[in-house]
Amino acid sequence: MSKPLICINGGGAYDPKFEREGWATNKSYAAGVAAAGGVPVLMYEDGCAEDMAALCDGLILTGSFSYSPRPQLAERNGSVAGRKRVQLDRELYFAFKKAGKPIFGICLGEQIINVFEGGTNKNHFAIREGVEHIISSHTVETVPGSFIEKVWGTGFWVNSRHGNAIKDVAPGFKVTALSPDGIIEATEHETLPIWGFQFHPERMRGDRPDPLNGPDSTPLFAAFVEKCAEYRK
Repeated sequence: MSKPLICINGGGAYDPKFEREGWATNKSYAAGVAAAGGVPVLMYEDGCAEDMAALCDGLILTGSFSYSPRPQLAERNGSVAGRKRVQLDRELYFAFKKAGKPIFGICLGEQIINVFEGGTNKNHFAIREGVEHIISSHTVETVPGSFIEKVWGTGFWVNSRHGNAIKDVAPGFKVTALSPDGIIEATEHETLPIWGFQFHPERMRGDRPDPLNGPDSTPLFAAFVEKCAEYRK
């Protein structure tokens, strides 16, 4: 049997060399999939979401490019990233859901699934609630019997790189992990193979894991790739 093909959505980006719009993702997502025995396939904004859902065995909706270490490029990047990504993510998400194939949502990916399914998010919650989750790390506590608990156990450290978070969980989904200050860190669908993570598992492996005291995320990607193989039709 061939390796499972995993579609990775990517997002709008700005190419400073040629000053043109681009489409990109952090390579760590692809590295996580490859290390877990899958084959990463990057999706572009070409209107073939249903074709990708037919071709690939699973979908990863990635985090955003909302934080830019080069502020001078942030505005130009933002001009191509937002609306086009939301449109593509919606098409991809519902195409893979209709096909009954596993879906991973990471950071923005989790948040956008929640909105697509009728939930609500809270934006810039650090300002309103005095909770810092931008550049930090913290522990999480998982729900017994959940997907993430079966992979990593009841508690562990994760990274934190987000200013928005889930507020009201969408119908049909349940919370499976929380931070000590009450931020929803993981969700899963009650009956379908759809999981979401507020932290970044793609950064929790390799030569420079973040955080250093967190678990290796390769088993989490492996569990997802295994599910993708199981759901092949």
